[in-house]
Amino acid sequence: MDVDVATEILHRLPVRSLLLFKCVSKLWMTLISDSYFKIKHLNHAKNDVNSQKILVNQRCSYIEEFSLYCSSLSSVQQVEHLHKFDCPSNIKSWHHTLYCCYHGMALIVFYNYKVDSVPLLWNPSTRESIVLPPPKIFPRDYCTWGLGYDSTTDDYKILKIDKKSCSEILALKSSSWRLMDKHPIHDVHRMLTSTDSLVFVHRDIPLPKQMYLKKFREWGVSVLEGMCCAYSHYVSRIENVFKFWIMKDYVNESWTELFTIQGTNLQSAISKYMFSDGEVLLCREHLRRCCYVFRISKGPFGVWPQSNVILKGFVYFDLSKFN
Repeated sequence: MDVDVATEILHRLPVRSLLLFKCVSKLWMTLISDSYFKIKHLNHAKNDVNSQKILVNQRCSYIEEFSLYCSSLSSVQQVEHLHKFDCPSNIKSWHHTLYCCYHGMALIVFYNYKVDSVPLLWNPSTRESIVLPPPKIFPRDYCTWGLGYDSTTDDYKILKIDKKSCSEILALKSSSWRLMDKHPIHDVHRMLTSTDSLVFVHRDIPLPKQMYLKKFREWGVSVLEGMCCAYSHYVSRIENVFKFWIMKDYVNESWTELFTIQGTNLQSAISKYMFSDGEVLLCREHLRRCCYVFRISKGPFGVWPQSNVILKGFVYFDLSKFN
């Protein structure tokens, strides 16, 4: 069979079938393992509504309990069936945190009683996981993590940043951590916990000029479809306004106001996903509580899923089955 024809056929198959087909021949093994094929396979999944899932981390009564669930994104008003995942590792910990999803993989960090952190890269589609080597420095204060893909080296990279400005980056192929220069960001919580993937910014990016016209109560940044986003919440005696902007070309003039919500208690909202019709899935924090819920940017602004125990959620693409 011609290689191009085989590629067109195989990239439409679910990942579990591809794992079996690797054993057909050395040619198919090489083809399926190629980085170009992997990206083509992922892009096909992104365009299939059946593969679009949301992975949520719920608050549970027992802190040691693994509480990751997934649901389809096709039903945006109410989740009727949540699928609970088994813990992908036998790591003994008292707490775990889901930090991000990227290219169908999730980055989870387990914490033990010694405040040590054990990062784990997990594929929800295949249930496969890799326990990553521990970082060189264990922060005693708040830290956050990110995951990204470097196309120049065909390698995944994991970033860890703590409040003391001590950053480390791990290249998955080498399995070695490297200390980075101190970052100029003072509020590390705002910088990374809102994103679904790792984004490196090599220069200052000014916020929308409209944000400086009024003294807002809350603000934040995130990433949506590879574009920088910003939000602000302004409250006065006569106004209660939430605004959301998107930067299309990474120049100050390209900031565009995506939507405005009047008379709302929505203080913060992080962009998670943009649907084909332009509607945006947001993660919101309600009244400074730790409980996160989801809502759609266009009316009626109903909470989705209907749950008050969600801590975090990230969109990923289920490669185990799609059309």
